[in-house]
Parts: sequence; C-alpha cells; structure tokens
Amino acid sequence: MALTLARLERDRTDIPRYASNMTLIYLLRHCESSANKEGILAGRIGNIALSKLGLKQAHQIAGALAQESFSKIYISPLQRCAESIEPFLMKSRKRAIKEPLFLEMDYGKWSGRKLSELRREKHWKSIQSEPSRFTFPSGESFVAAERRIKRGLNKVARSNPKGKVLVVSHGDPIKIAVQLALKGDLDSFQRIVIDPGSVTIIDWPTGTLIGANIPAKSLGSRTKKQDGGLSKRMLSNRRVLGGGTNVSTRI
Repeated sequence: MALTLARLERDRTDIPRYASNMTLIYLLRHCESSANKEGILAGRIGNIALSKLGLKQAHQIAGALAQESFSKIYISPLQRCAESIEPFLMKSRKRAIKEPLFLEMDYGKWSGRKLSELRREKHWKSIQSEPSRFTFPSGESFVAAERRIKRGLNKVARSNPKGKVLVVSHGDPIKIAVQLALKGDLDSFQRIVIDPGSVTIIDWPTGTLIGANIPAKSLGSRTKKQDGGLSKRMLSNRRVLGGGTNVSTRI
C-alpha cells in the first residue's frame, strides 16, 4: 500500500483537480525541521524551527498554493507548522486557525530522542507492526491518536461542507488520516510514506484519496527518475515512527 500511496501513477503538472460534493482536505506535513534533519523524534516539543531546506520548502509551497482558494486553514499549534505556512499566509493575506486535534502524537518519554537510539528499544518492532497495542510511556496511544485525528477531520468537514480546506500537521497524524480515508487497519498505517513538505489530499467523509505525498516543489509532479531513485533503506527510513524524521524530501 505504501508504494502506491507514496507515488502518483502518472506525472502531473499541477495539483489534482477533483469535483467533490463533500469536503476536500489538503493535508500538508510541515516542512523539514531541525529535528527532521538531525534524526530526532520531536513529538510535541514546541521550540523546533525549520531547517534551511525547510524554509526553502515553505516558500515553494507558498508559490505552489497561490492559485488555491481555501475556505479555511487549520494548523497544529507547534512552531514548525506555523513556520511552514507563514509565507503562504503572508502572500495570500489569510489567517490560520490553530487546531490542537491536529497536533503531533504525544510520544511521552520518547520525545526528543534520536531515532537511531529508539530503534534499539524492545517495543520498536511492535510499534511498526502492531501500533494498535502500544501506548508511549507517559504519552499517547495510537488508538487515542486515531480517534483524535478522526474528530479533527469530522470537525473540519462539518464546518466546511463542500469546501476546500488546508490542514498543516505532522507525519503520523497525516498517515493516520490516510489510513482512515481508506478505511484501513491501524496496524498497517506505518506502511504509508508522508515526507516533510508534502501534500496529501482526501475527500472527507467519503474517504476518497485524491493524491498522497505530493512533494513540495511540484505539488503534483513526480518524475519516474525521482521515483526510481529510492533505495530500500531510504524507503524504510521514511516509513518509521514520526513519519520519517531523518530523511529529507529532495527539492
């Protein structure tokens, strides 16, 4: 499932157009942060800024979304999400609504630690294969996160019937949103790839997936050469906890 979700089957020159009777939700994963670059599981740590690459992605997103008319823009309250959408807000003169339902998962005592270190934890394999059974020490369970994300999607859809909205969030919440849209099993959501600075589009509450993991530069265009350049190790890193925090989207 991850390979088909991570790639559009044909090249596109713009964001996919789709006539919807429900609510089109554009899910933007925040651009590359300093934690992403350093391979750290940031969780809900608030004072994490974008990296140099992330700032570049944010400006590219502002240009790519310039022609999009969103009825509302919702963002996770964390700094890296605000910085990711700031250039677009300035350009479009729009305001964003902070929505805690789209916060990153609460990784509890795992927050702020290196992924290379966390891979040695005894629960690592079960988190990847059976996340529905796991609760982070002093943190959130994947089941609770799934309920939270579903509430967020429903809230957005109720407030914007037949509208088009932008939600700026994080890797795991967006992966969970895709899994919910496809009516999949929570234990398989870790197979979905969502890179920093990418856009995923769903129709809610029908659960139609319009496009997934569309890179910041093109927001819809991904060449065969780019797709063919993924090694097994790179793909594995991008599937990990946190949405893949130690691999940057090339732009």
